[in-house]
Amino acid sequence: MLGKVKILVVEDEILIAESLRMMLEGLGYEVPAIFNSGSEAIKNFKPGFADIVIMDIELADNTNGIDTAIELKKICDPPIIFITNNTDERLRKKAIYETSALHYVSKPFTRLDISIAIDLTLKLAGDKEIASKKANEFSYLMNDSIFVKDEGSFKKIMISDIRFLKADGSYCNLYLKKDNIMFCENLSFLEGKLSFAKNLVRVHRSYLVNINYITKIQDNRLWVEDEEIPIGTTYKKDLGELIRFI
Repeated sequence: MLGKVKILVVEDEILIAESLRMMLEGLGYEVPAIFNSGSEAIKNFKPGFADIVIMDIELADNTNGIDTAIELKKICDPPIIFITNNTDERLRKKAIYETSALHYVSKPFTRLDISIAIDLTLKLAGDKEIASKKANEFSYLMNDSIFVKDEGSFKKIMISDIRFLKADGSYCNLYLKKDNIMFCENLSFLEGKLSFAKNLVRVHRSYLVNINYITKIQDNRLWVEDEEIPIGTTYKKDLGELIRFI
């Protein structure tokens, strides 16, 4: 990572949030923002906003860190470090396995606890990135198609046949001209795999659309043939730069 590592804090206890900010800045990290609820974090988060998210599991406004992490993963899948004073083993496992969190720190924590958690998270995140790059070094991608698993074999799908992809929790539905396929992967993961297809564009945290199928745009909505799809504020400008209006 170039420059300072940016760490977003999502914590509803003001004193803990401020103490955490001071710890992080003292360790040489940048804190772009502090949010006290999951809804606030989801509303303001966007790709590149933070390299790591440190988040309490129990948040203000009846939101929680687990559901918030699942929603953030739809946007860009940031590494998550959970902090909590909850000792419930079931909740701990849910937080780790349902969100792929890279670390879990119990309250009260020390500066050393946070420093170690960040170091381990950066190492794990770096290892994943390196592994992904190595895998792609030896793969050949045809820019007009992909192969998807279908009952023990792989079926060829033309990129031109993909109308849009829609997030469904930790899963994702791919809508084709005449069919649809459910993947056991989130939208951000598939967006990365399909990054070579320049006609597939993210328009909302839950939607990736083929701009060749857009038939109408109105305010914060667009239509892919007869399917109405919302346009997220974060993505509206980028979409506008790809389309000619007269």
